[in-house]
Amino acid sequence: MLGVRVQSGASWWDVNTVLMPIHFEGLKHWALVKLDLTNWTIDVYDSLEHEGPHNSKVREGMEGLSKFIPLVAEKNSLFEFKRRDPPGNYPIPVTIMKDIPKQANGGDCGMFTIKYAECLIEGRDVRYWVIDARMKLFREWMACYLWAHAKRKLEQSYKSDEDDETDY
Repeated sequence: MLGVRVQSGASWWDVNTVLMPIHFEGLKHWALVKLDLTNWTIDVYDSLEHEGPHNSKVREGMEGLSKFIPLVAEKNSLFEFKRRDPPGNYPIPVTIMKDIPKQANGGDCGMFTIKYAECLIEGRDVRYWVIDARMKLFREWMACYLWAHAKRKLEQSYKSDEDDETDY
């Protein structure tokens, strides 16, 4: 993302999978949501354990999304391009992924979300590539990458979206 709007290379009509980082406000926690537009399913990649109240709050948070996406898809005629069987705007089934790497502390959910997305984009199995012991290294790499990106922006006088006079 750059600034206030999502930068995307393709519309939902042209892709079969949409990845969305979701922040669960009540949990102060990030997770990755994978929307499969071929099978019309939602998979949640959550780096915390899936037991008790946490699991209930994640499911509760996903309920709105699972109902909202079909309404938007129907309104925008997406079902004409991405068939849904049976047709209709009933909620999309949600699966909270199990047997995936979990965080060992309370502060790595953002890095786990990024690493889950990276693996899915690159076609790698999260079970072998997202390793809690490597999170410190991933955070350091991310800090260096963001610092270098900011430096390039300053050196090349990039303009941020917020500086743009465009109305949204």
